[in-house]
Amino acid sequence: MDGNLSKLLKQSYNHPKTGLSDDVWRAIQIKQAKSLKIQSLMYGILGILSLGGFVFMSIYLKRQFTTSGFFQYVSLAFSDGGLLAVYWKEYLLSLADSLPVASLGASLFLLLSMLFSIKKVIHQYKSQLLVS
Repeated sequence: MDGNLSKLLKQSYNHPKTGLSDDVWRAIQIKQAKSLKIQSLMYGILGILSLGGFVFMSIYLKRQFTTSGFFQYVSLAFSDGGLLAVYWKEYLLSLADSLPVASLGASLFLLLSMLFSIKKVIHQYKSQLLVS
């Protein structure tokens, strides 16, 4: 029975009078092309918004680093190594406390979302070339 069913489907697929398979294939290609364009547009908008947010967040992150005193703690490590060897636990705790974790996390999130959207736009562009 499976052999008869597959034979019947093959015959109806290649039936030259109706031309249905060509019309269906063309409709599928049009729908895929439209879907790819919409997805590319959405990922492009996401990438542009992520880029803008990353620029503003990096300016804010720089300001947070300068106001928290992080660079002063880092410069202390290079100025007096003996003091660092004695009080290394307190030094690391002070260094970790002066680190702006929320700003770093937000910047990392925006950077990764921007890179992900760029990757998806490139993938969509390649797929669009293959469909067309």
